[in-house]
Amino acid sequence: MASRRSSQLSYSRAVVHFSLATPERLAMVVVRSSEPPKMRLFPFSLGRTQTMIGALTLLTAALMLSFDGTRDGDLYLQLASGRFIATHGLSAVDPFQTIAHGEPWLNQQWLAELLVYRVVGWIGITGLTIAYAALLAIPMALLLWLCRRKGIAMMLALAALYCPGLWVIVHPRAAGFTLFAFSLLVSIVVVAWLRPRSPSLATQRLRWAAPGTLLLFALWVNLHGGFLAGLLLLVLIVAGLALERRLGLPTALGGRRILLLALTAVLATLTATVATPLGGSIWSYLLSFRNPAISLASSEWRPAFQSPLAIAYLAVAGAFAVCLWWKSRHSGALTPALVTACFLLLGLVALRNIIFVGPAIAPLIATAAPDREMRIPRWLIALALAAAALVAMIWITTVGPARNERLLSPRLVEYALRHPPRSGHIATYAGVGSYMLWRSPRAPVELDGWLEHFSAAELRGTYALLDGRLTNPMPYVRRLRIGAVIADRHRAIEALRMHGFGLEFRTPAGAYLVRRSAARRGGRGGRAAR
Repeated sequence: MASRRSSQLSYSRAVVHFSLATPERLAMVVVRSSEPPKMRLFPFSLGRTQTMIGALTLLTAALMLSFDGTRDGDLYLQLASGRFIATHGLSAVDPFQTIAHGEPWLNQQWLAELLVYRVVGWIGITGLTIAYAALLAIPMALLLWLCRRKGIAMMLALAALYCPGLWVIVHPRAAGFTLFAFSLLVSIVVVAWLRPRSPSLATQRLRWAAPGTLLLFALWVNLHGGFLAGLLLLVLIVAGLALERRLGLPTALGGRRILLLALTAVLATLTATVATPLGGSIWSYLLSFRNPAISLASSEWRPAFQSPLAIAYLAVAGAFAVCLWWKSRHSGALTPALVTACFLLLGLVALRNIIFVGPAIAPLIATAAPDREMRIPRWLIALALAAAALVAMIWITTVGPARNERLLSPRLVEYALRHPPRSGHIATYAGVGSYMLWRSPRAPVELDGWLEHFSAAELRGTYALLDGRLTNPMPYVRRLRIGAVIADRHRAIEALRMHGFGLEFRTPAGAYLVRRSAARRGGRGGRAAR
């Protein structure tokens, strides 16, 4: 009876409205309905959430571009290696004239080197730095999209925790591909395994998640050795999900889904072995980084305790993760908490692992934080866009493209390339040696950026000589077959001059010294720089 009365009332109201309609009003309705629909400039419209994510991504890219003020030696090593691969193809032995020449060359990141070399050939080094800044910023957009239902505060917190970890890889290098691949793997795992979904939707996502993960590892293993962090992520999630099921938590997944993820992790390990030209030697390459002397040449291998800023960042990230987990501890978010804790510990072990902290916190936010209505004020979006535009303008007008300031003096390096020693290698820092190989592929440098290719004794002896810590450097000079030295420490220069090295060229940034027994004879021209 009630439904019948409501239908009669609606019918009577419609009759009254129609009776009150004048011919003029009916004509306006006909005209409006006959008007063609308005054409949009774009076939889609962006909501405030998408616009905010885009603004934060642009701001991050602009900041990374501005912080990349100097070119790192890793860039020139990638260029030199990429040029060799583009010209001669892959090689099993080290082709450069270092003390590792002719030794096995486990060039695992060959694809990244080839890509960097091609990009520089297309758009130049400045274009590469812009593209690399975008490569560092885009993963944050993926992670913010995962957390879009958690409120603007959580999105801003994730962006604030993501950006500081980028300073370790702010200069163009292959590790940028690892950040992208790791963030993509986090997104796949969260969407397919961690978020509670209906059984039918979960089955649909698992159909593409497992093959997509294997394809990702097949590409990742040829770009950078950081794929090992991806395997660790899969192992941690399998362990966490299995523990949740063992404890009988209400959010625990079924055994089949956990088994599928475990099988995916095993297949990903096999993919990493067979999808690279190195084959099984890929694991020997990874073990070579256990060389304790690598930290002498690269600060990124040092523990975070040596950097107060790194410790402060890890403390803030850890406090945020603990507070978030404590508020949602009854929801059973055990697996994301395990992932976050392990990657925080890895950040303490080595500075280079800090890049994983931000992406590792994203699963905790996406699963543990409560859903909130997304209310983004327009002024906040405008502020983020204005900040991105301001930073970009500062880079264009003030900072400008990256320079070679970290590579001593270009004039000093060019002189050494034109006047090599008659015999022996040129001892200098690994970054400078990489730049010299880019300028001249056959430069007789002692070390380059492939630090894992040199023994601990070779690295310790070379850097002790360059730092001036040797009262008598000659035993190391003879052992390492050094014919010339590019040094910037006054005590190292004076020690070399006292033990048979002549000063040939000097700039305020450093000096080029040649061993008298290896000096060029009259009439012998120096090798031209290429």
